[in-house]
Amino acid sequence: MKTINRIKANLIIGIIMFLTLFPFITNAQSNKCATMQNLNKSIAQNPGLKQRMLENEEATRNWIFKNSSSSKLGKGGIITIPTVVHVIMKDTSINITDNQIYSQINVLNKDFRLMNADTLSSQHPFWQFVSDTKIEFCLAKKDPNGNATTGITRTTTNVSEWGDSNSHNIKSTANGGHDNWNPNQYLNIYVVKLEGKTLGFATFPDELSTSPNLDGVVIRYEAFGTEGEAGTGDFKANNGGRTGTHEVGHWLNLRHIWGDTVCGNDFVDDTKPAEGSNFNCVTFPHRANNTCGADSNGEMYMNYMDYVDDSCMNMFTVGQNIRMQACLNGSRAGLLTSSGCSMPTSLNDISFANAVAVFPNPNNGQFTLSVDSKNINSVTATLIDILGATVKEFGIVSTGNSTITLSGVSSGVYYLKVSTPNNTTIKKIFVTK
Repeated sequence: MKTINRIKANLIIGIIMFLTLFPFITNAQSNKCATMQNLNKSIAQNPGLKQRMLENEEATRNWIFKNSSSSKLGKGGIITIPTVVHVIMKDTSINITDNQIYSQINVLNKDFRLMNADTLSSQHPFWQFVSDTKIEFCLAKKDPNGNATTGITRTTTNVSEWGDSNSHNIKSTANGGHDNWNPNQYLNIYVVKLEGKTLGFATFPDELSTSPNLDGVVIRYEAFGTEGEAGTGDFKANNGGRTGTHEVGHWLNLRHIWGDTVCGNDFVDDTKPAEGSNFNCVTFPHRANNTCGADSNGEMYMNYMDYVDDSCMNMFTVGQNIRMQACLNGSRAGLLTSSGCSMPTSLNDISFANAVAVFPNPNNGQFTLSVDSKNINSVTATLIDILGATVKEFGIVSTGNSTITLSGVSSGVYYLKVSTPNNTTIKKIFVTK
């Protein structure tokens, strides 16, 4: 592993080389991910961004130096990032479903929490580097104005496709897209029809101070999630939702593992030196003893920040985790205090919430829903899973005490949404069968 002292010695040289070589980099690399291409555009429009990147990298290095010990990293709690998905389509026949959106949030949560079924075996030489980032994602329940939301917006546009010439307009309501929600409080993910073969792109936290209106992640609809339109057409290899994992990695300040040039620096100490990007599904070891100094185990092509097929990428490293934690305690610290994952509350909401009770809880799938009948004629109830997907609708439920039976529902955590025409409350349900 590279040491922190080596990172210190090479940091400024690496960033200067990165910025100097940037026009070459964006022309030479595949357009599979257009993040660097868009960063190049931002630098051209905001020359001060180069200096900002140097300053932010120095701040990142200092945070990592102070907090990178395993004991400090292990004490961190789970960080949940409020997420809004903006679907922008001209052809409503390919307008993706809510279930496709839920599938992408599910992939993000599994990948970032090391709960993905295809993670490396504990016998793999790279297992020692694998990390649970303790970062999770929720579809927002509260919008920037404090109103209840599903965390999904849908916009019909007159733009057929989005590409390099109009990519900024994706995040502009006035130009056929949709304005992003407060980027200091939400992760904005855009699902669109991209031209060419580009899968997606993201903004780095460095750009937040210069162009907050452009902050977010963009993913083509055929490479978003695991259901519906995912993997259709020429994008069969991108049906696992890993484009989202890759681009959110950029959004949290991760670089491609090859540093976007031959044997480049990704500013992470435990990703193996790589000669360049890797594609398709290669086998281990790949490029053993390469020209960059990798050992007999070769390159870490299965890292989420490479270009292999969705089915062949499966890990973030400890170093990448630390870098993302630095980002969440630096440029993106506003997310730590965001209330976007909480349901809106008011005096009426609180009063109604107090009028609704669930018992026993935990339960075996059968419980009593108690609704104080004072000034309430009837309510409706809906069971929702942790991804926000509707599991079961119970329709109108009588006030007083009603028995609810969750037949066909597996053990887990759910939310019971209880509503009147004027109020809504959410009760967390624990089912143990």
